[in-house]
Amino acid sequence: MAILRNGPNGGFSGKVGSVVGYKWKGKDVIRGLPRKNNQPRSEARLANEQAMKLIMGALAPLKVFIRAGFRNAVESLDMTAFNLALSLNKKQAIKGEYPNLEIEWSKFRISQGELPGLEDVTAAWGDNGLKLSWRDGTGAANAYGTDSLSVVVYSHQTELWYNFLNHTSRNARQCDLPAHEKWIGSEVEVFLSLVSFGGGLVSDSMHIHVPAIST
Repeated sequence: MAILRNGPNGGFSGKVGSVVGYKWKGKDVIRGLPRKNNQPRSEARLANEQAMKLIMGALAPLKVFIRAGFRNAVESLDMTAFNLALSLNKKQAIKGEYPNLEIEWSKFRISQGELPGLEDVTAAWGDNGLKLSWRDGTGAANAYGTDSLSVVVYSHQTELWYNFLNHTSRNARQCDLPAHEKWIGSEVEVFLSLVSFGGGLVSDSMHIHVPAIST
């Protein structure tokens, strides 16, 4: 059953036949219900499903971060920040051939925006965790030393993300990320993202691969 919000000429909420009505971003929207398909799935469809599963699995633990990281990019789009991140990464951050698809971490994105990023970013294992350094890039348009820097780290050993939200500022030029013994020294993917003071602007995320320490 559906409910008419503004009479017969207005939008509706609920299910009517094969469509569902709902309100999103202040707009009345309808979408069709999924149809059952008994046809054998093609390899292309299977590859698409595997790519979707890989990217969804990588992004799901970062939902709160993604909402902030892509909020500027979706301002003029009829989609959510998470759906944009999902679509973008599925298109550009998958490598290999089905059924051996993998995430191309160097092309994976956790934020997208016009705020200038950092320069010459490096990351390496220290005694107690990761040590990061960079050139701050202040002086570029809209780049200020007070911009907040967040870092998220994916460990291949634990297959978990470790979040360091608003960990330091652009002008710190270096920082340490403490690591638990479960993942210290493991192969990791490090992603950095900047947000302007007040949260008005976001940078494209920056990526560094750090190999495991040889034993």
